[in-house]
Amino acid sequence: MKASANILIERQAPEVWDFVADIRNMDKWVNGVSDPVPTSEGDWGVGSTFKSDYTYAGKIHPITYVITEFDPPYRLSMRSTSGPFPFEGRTELWEEKDGTRLINSLDAKPTSLFLTVWFAVLGVALRMMMRIQLKKELVRLKASLEEGDLGDIEERE
Repeated sequence: MKASANILIERQAPEVWDFVADIRNMDKWVNGVSDPVPTSEGDWGVGSTFKSDYTYAGKIHPITYVITEFDPPYRLSMRSTSGPFPFEGRTELWEEKDGTRLINSLDAKPTSLFLTVWFAVLGVALRMMMRIQLKKELVRLKASLEEGDLGDIEERE
């Protein structure tokens, strides 16, 4: 199940990249993520790993990730290697006249025959819900980068 959302951030691509590519910032803009921590040594790039907790369906799930694409300051892709469901995520940055267009995509995979059928039957509604969630996250990211203060973002969502 694939979904994506995009937003224009009034900052230059390198500034947006520095924030987004630092996975320690994920919990500041990605809903449900907490305590993101690198788990690999060396330079950050393809093959680097990290972990976080993810709150889903009222439960906290540990997730591990691997970076699958790293092209500063334009593309960062990752996939989960453990967690409640497998997924791949991609963040793309495009320089525009008024700032940086950020596109965030997610491809969630079903883990059972039941979920495969559920994705097929409810696909349109699930994809819409995923897009709404991705858009909320991008609004939060935009606010943190443009306003520099996450203090009252929760109240505005």
